[in-house]
Amino acid sequence: MKLADILKKIPEIKLIQGEVGQDIHYIWADSRKLTSSDLFVLPDGKEEVLESYIQMAKEKGCQAILVSKRHFKLKGLESITTILESEDSLGDLHGKIASLLAGYPSKKLKVIGITGTNGKTSLTFILFHIARKLGKKAALIGTVQIQILDRILESGYTTPDASSLNLLLKEMLEEGVEYVFMEMSSHGLKLGRVAGVEITCAGFTNLTQDHLDFHESMEDYFESKFKIFQLLEQSSVKNKFGLVAGDVSFGDRMIQKIREAKLKSPIYILGKSGEFHYSNTKLSLLGSEYRFHKKEKNLPFIEVRSVRTNLLGNFNVFNTAFALSIAYELGFPWEEVVSAMESIPTVPGRFHVVPYPDRSRIAVVDYAHTPDALENILKSCVEIGPKQLICLFGCGGDRDRTKRPQMAKIAETYADYVILTSDNPRTENPESILDEIESGFSRGFKRYEKITDRKIAIDKAVSLLDKDGILVVAGKGHETYQIIGKEKTKFVDFEELEKAFINLNSGR
Repeated sequence: MKLADILKKIPEIKLIQGEVGQDIHYIWADSRKLTSSDLFVLPDGKEEVLESYIQMAKEKGCQAILVSKRHFKLKGLESITTILESEDSLGDLHGKIASLLAGYPSKKLKVIGITGTNGKTSLTFILFHIARKLGKKAALIGTVQIQILDRILESGYTTPDASSLNLLLKEMLEEGVEYVFMEMSSHGLKLGRVAGVEITCAGFTNLTQDHLDFHESMEDYFESKFKIFQLLEQSSVKNKFGLVAGDVSFGDRMIQKIREAKLKSPIYILGKSGEFHYSNTKLSLLGSEYRFHKKEKNLPFIEVRSVRTNLLGNFNVFNTAFALSIAYELGFPWEEVVSAMESIPTVPGRFHVVPYPDRSRIAVVDYAHTPDALENILKSCVEIGPKQLICLFGCGGDRDRTKRPQMAKIAETYADYVILTSDNPRTENPESILDEIESGFSRGFKRYEKITDRKIAIDKAVSLLDKDGILVVAGKGHETYQIIGKEKTKFVDFEELEKAFINLNSGR
């Protein structure tokens, strides 16, 4: 595409140096992916780092760079043929340009974006499998994996960078995909990775403490999540809508923010006062049941359906009810959706049940790594009614430290016994992390122990688990590795649990 066409469609960008007749093939913020005909977006960073990026771009033969106005005098730019600058967020502009150069693929797809501290992975996974069961051509973009119809790809970031994302959407479109169910992380929203994506649905599940190592405050975290509804408002697709969980942390605040913004897009609420609601929940180790309510549009009555799902736990009742609400607004056949709920595959690393060989007791592997998520998983297990509940968890190193004692207090509240162990300590001292978690226990609390080695901790927890008991192994979920220092080694919680159960059963 000619540079003149890009400037015409995105007037926030100004040409400082160069010719408008130059051809631009694509756009990247990663200098390693550049070709000589690409546009390079200079990311944020320290001057010396940015100057090294410019040098790398020059070595790739790149002759067009988009910079922030404050970076115009960086060393090395003087020898670049074409320089573009803007006072606007380069992250957002990156997304818009990538969408333009990829041919606006999201306009021809139905993109359902989900954000929230907890539930994104489960919800997109559930929606994807509902769509597939109904015969829809669907794709999934998320933390665990990317899936295009039956083809599974590895996932890097929860939300890919803008250039990769638009090429991925283009690929999905070329393969006949109609629906894309996508996690939209706060990082992705704040950094502009999804800018320019035309979405059909925006969903907000909740907001609880997490990522304060990235966000400067909970307010910044909240504002980043709200950007999904600004994205919805900018979308030109037909029949777009939003869904907000009202009876959750920050639910009322999000509803208020949406009303203050006077968005024109229809926004529905899942909650006691909303268009969608659920009640009469029954939980067991065999599945969950509840009654789902939806207010009929322009009619004075509420329609009620009995819903059964093989997914366990109260939080999965919420997830499936949220998915039902979205499926209804997407126009999916109602009876078929309710029927599909009975056999949703287990979401990888989300309430992943590992049974003892004779099924007399179970372990549950879950990604819960925040105070709210840990409380949800433990409460759900308590509601199932086990004779014993053991909780094993740790906290990641080089991440938000304030949540560590909070998670200890939650484990103490719900579990009969707690084992603190390493998660991904990264470059922090593993014992120091456990000490910080331990500080959250009440004075005199003794129903716990610290075992730094995660494998040994799992073996010990299994040896303590009684008949009809539940062991919750939290924090890593679907992850297949452990990061200690800067070394990444294979470690899969459910595999270690299976081995420990087999060894216990055989008397070893």
